[in-house]
Amino acid sequence: MRALFSLTNKDRSAELAQCLAKFGCEAVSTGGTAKHLIAAGVTVIPVEEVTGFPEIMDGRVKTLHPLIHGGILARRDNKGDMEEAAKHAITMLDFVVVNLYAFEQAIAEGASFEEALDKIDIGGVALIRAAAKSHKDVVVLTDPDQYDSIIAELEENGEISQSTRLRLAAEALFCTAWYDTAIAIWMMSQCDDQPKFPERILMPFERLQVLRYAENPHQRGALYRQPGFAEPSVVTAKQLWGNVPSATTIGDLNAGLEILREFYGCNELAAVVIKHNGPCGVSFGATPKETFTRARDADPVSAFGGVIACNFVIDMETAATIVEMKVDGIIATGFADGALELIQAKRKKGQTPIFTVSELTPLPQGTLNFRHVVGGMVLQEADLDQLLWEDWKTVTTVEVAESAWSDIVFGCLVIKHVKSNSVIVVKDGQTVGIGNGQTSRVDSTRIALEQAKAAGRAEGAVLISDSFFPFDDSVKLAAEYGISTVVQQGGSIRDNESIAAADEHGIAMVMTSRRMFWH
Repeated sequence: MRALFSLTNKDRSAELAQCLAKFGCEAVSTGGTAKHLIAAGVTVIPVEEVTGFPEIMDGRVKTLHPLIHGGILARRDNKGDMEEAAKHAITMLDFVVVNLYAFEQAIAEGASFEEALDKIDIGGVALIRAAAKSHKDVVVLTDPDQYDSIIAELEENGEISQSTRLRLAAEALFCTAWYDTAIAIWMMSQCDDQPKFPERILMPFERLQVLRYAENPHQRGALYRQPGFAEPSVVTAKQLWGNVPSATTIGDLNAGLEILREFYGCNELAAVVIKHNGPCGVSFGATPKETFTRARDADPVSAFGGVIACNFVIDMETAATIVEMKVDGIIATGFADGALELIQAKRKKGQTPIFTVSELTPLPQGTLNFRHVVGGMVLQEADLDQLLWEDWKTVTTVEVAESAWSDIVFGCLVIKHVKSNSVIVVKDGQTVGIGNGQTSRVDSTRIALEQAKAAGRAEGAVLISDSFFPFDDSVKLAAEYGISTVVQQGGSIRDNESIAAADEHGIAMVMTSRRMFWH
């Protein structure tokens, strides 16, 4: 038997080679890997001794040779293949142990264009694909994490089973597919005229962790991350304590952070309580404790069992307030001395996953997001265009009070993240009513107004809709609850009726010409 070693990551390769040697398997290896194995006491046949041809072009060409690939691709049960192999003195290769040049690491470390090109592996990919194609006869290994199970199987059975060979071949092809995808995405990023929506899409993801469960406890799930993604987010957050989260908790943490991201540059303390991927309450505040308390009290019933997201360091006072409620997750920019320990002391071991995240900066323009549909997906630009306040128009004879504009800005940033149809009521930098996910806009309006009334905060508040009002019913309803200002997209054929109703009831109305759906 023979094994070919050609490795960038040489971890534990000597241990594998020594195990193979016990079963009569010779090691054939390329330059740097050969030196590593020889230093560990492994007898090595240099590749150039097999091919009769030296490595050339600074090692760019070394394993691309018929005496190597013939030894991998020859079908052992094909008489013609074996006769040709004998004719050309081709020795069979039974193991191919290869990993690839560290291309992703090179570009992550800021490699120049030419340096990145040099890290595109050619021979290694060809070896892996050839071995995967011939997996019935050739065992292909592409990751040091695979070595232990192969050593164990050899020592127990003296051979590698066909089921193991097939699994390793599939893993090998995933390895080359991932590698080629990373290169293709990088190379396209270097083009001046890269298409926004290309004809074919390559979207690699690497698994971060297996989750406690998915959407329901009987469903399994895992969290994945785009390679190289480093923006502050739920996938780059650091878990400090608690259970492995479920998919629902991950979704809620993400929803909270994406609302907080809207407030970058506002210089305001902000807190969000999230439940079922939507906000129960969002608020600004003067202190961490006040900010969290206002977010919780915006809808204290719905906040039970929710997730908390804060763009500030949680201090002792805030922590003492948080532990008064049932919380299924917490994410913040940090914890003051003793604050984390206080929360831990009030929770059973493992409860309440707790994370920290760095300051939430805006996502780059051009960021795309996608939504799964059965059999495919919809790819779209993320809703990152700035809201152009100066283009918004007061369309009523009633003017907007100067004090209302801060709530209009606050509420419009929030409503982008409330499930459509959405209508929210805000007052003094706090959501006091949220109507979301209704098929009728007037139903969303009624829900938001009832919440605001129950909190005693409807009078003089601002009501915001994520789209236009098709009829004047929502405006008339707002008047019954004492709303002072209504904000909507405009564009309905009945806009004049809504404007007239607002004027009749002394309500100011702003039209944004901007829809802010989130489905």
